[in-house]
Amino acid sequence: MDNFLRKIKLIYLHFLLVAIGFIILYSFLIWAIVYQFSLLALNENLIIFWLPFCLPVIPTYIWLRPRIKLLVLKDKKGNLPFLYFSAACLAISAPTIVLQEYLLTATGKLTRIQNIDEINQKPLTKYYIIANHYIDKQHATVHRKTEVSGRNNNYLTFHLYFACPILNKASQIDSSNNFNMPVAWLGTEYTKGISNHSSDSEKEQAFKQLWIEAYNKLKYENLDRFIYLDHIGNNDRRKGYYAAIKSIRQYNSADPLILEGKDEPFETRNGDKFGWIFKSFGIGAGIWLIMLIFPKFDNVQLKKLPEYSFRNQWETFYKFISSVKTIGKSSVAIIIIGLNIMVFIIMVFAGLGFISFDGQELFAWGANYRPAVISGQWWRLLTNIFLHGGLMHLIFNMYGLLFVSIFLEPVLGRVKFIIAYFLCGLLASLASIWWYPATLSVGASGAIFGLYGVLTALLTTKKTDANSQRGLLINNAIFIGINLIIGFTGGIDNAAHIGGLLTGFIVGYVMYFFIDDPKPKRKYKKRIKVVENTENLLENKN
Repeated sequence: MDNFLRKIKLIYLHFLLVAIGFIILYSFLIWAIVYQFSLLALNENLIIFWLPFCLPVIPTYIWLRPRIKLLVLKDKKGNLPFLYFSAACLAISAPTIVLQEYLLTATGKLTRIQNIDEINQKPLTKYYIIANHYIDKQHATVHRKTEVSGRNNNYLTFHLYFACPILNKASQIDSSNNFNMPVAWLGTEYTKGISNHSSDSEKEQAFKQLWIEAYNKLKYENLDRFIYLDHIGNNDRRKGYYAAIKSIRQYNSADPLILEGKDEPFETRNGDKFGWIFKSFGIGAGIWLIMLIFPKFDNVQLKKLPEYSFRNQWETFYKFISSVKTIGKSSVAIIIIGLNIMVFIIMVFAGLGFISFDGQELFAWGANYRPAVISGQWWRLLTNIFLHGGLMHLIFNMYGLLFVSIFLEPVLGRVKFIIAYFLCGLLASLASIWWYPATLSVGASGAIFGLYGVLTALLTTKKTDANSQRGLLINNAIFIGINLIIGFTGGIDNAAHIGGLLTGFIVGYVMYFFIDDPKPKRKYKKRIKVVENTENLLENKN
């Protein structure tokens, strides 16, 4: 019992302090910066889920990890410390995410107006109740979006975003061909998912079915039947509606007012989110408390525990920052990885998304596309290798690049590595537009496949260490084979992969003539014998 109370004092109270401090500080900053003063228009998926999910790792590592070390946590694989660390992070993340969901719906103000024209006469708010309104379906506009997701892009989702003008009454509809831009738009989204491994005809049939269902709903449903309107923020739905509105020839507004209809009572908009803030925190904190019952104290670590002080905590923080160092500052591969991640972060903070990006946005940022390249935009052949379709796409490509660079960059050197990377990426992009007449393509995978081709070619020569050739050749064959097979299932630019791979083979054999042979290992035993013989000769002379 005494040990358990000591665990609560030395470890659990620290956990509660870190958890409550993070939840309050993060939520206050988001409330002030995003909702109250509108200083930043951050993507809602980013601030509601991804930041609360990822950021708790930092305070947990700095302030709680030293306390977890006080426990004897050992198993055969050594995973228990990581389990306790992960459980603490999740226990902090869950209530923070629920609280952000609550803040999104609870902080907005409700404005009552007689008609839609009054919106411009009052400050913009989150919610509206309009006494008189009419939804103009006749001038509805639509935007189609296709989104891939999953570990290997194995799931395909079709989105249809309809935007209808909101008018005061039906008589405002212009019977002529002239179209006057409305004060606000009503947005309605329809979606349908299908496996990305389905055939092209199955995908086409699924989209046609979604289109028919959406058209019938739009035609026969009474869109005026809503209780209140939600002025949606910076999220993927708004981007879809905005793309639909921009397709109108008379479009002349940089920031259209887009609203979504809600048919539940305004008072129930928060659901039971507020209660789940405390429930999720209680569940996580309770599980972590139970986990503290079983392990014993590590007496050696317990004696090393410094007394709590502000200085000690900042020393720990400084050590954490110092530990986050770029591996190999002179490594070109690390610089390329950093550039890819930097471009992704810029796109995220530009409000383009996080899990995935829209095709039109990728095109605007430099995606590879045959009609655009042929028309003179040759720079797309290179810019596309620094763009990625979403988070998982980036993670898997950067992992593949990091792995191959560990073995290849020391053999090639920095200059040859850069030449190989960009040459393989360029020819992979050319192979993509040669094979696909009108398909957007992004990602570094063509260049990465090229590097694997270079490494494979050099492994068949004497320019690499003979002891590791067999293992690396098998590893390369497995990596190349699995990824090409996955690519043939659909949804992946295999033309770029094959083009980059073949280019890599050729580049590898060309560079064979410009690479020095590996330095032979020194034979220290023979040197020792030589020294001994020399000493014997000196003794004989004496």
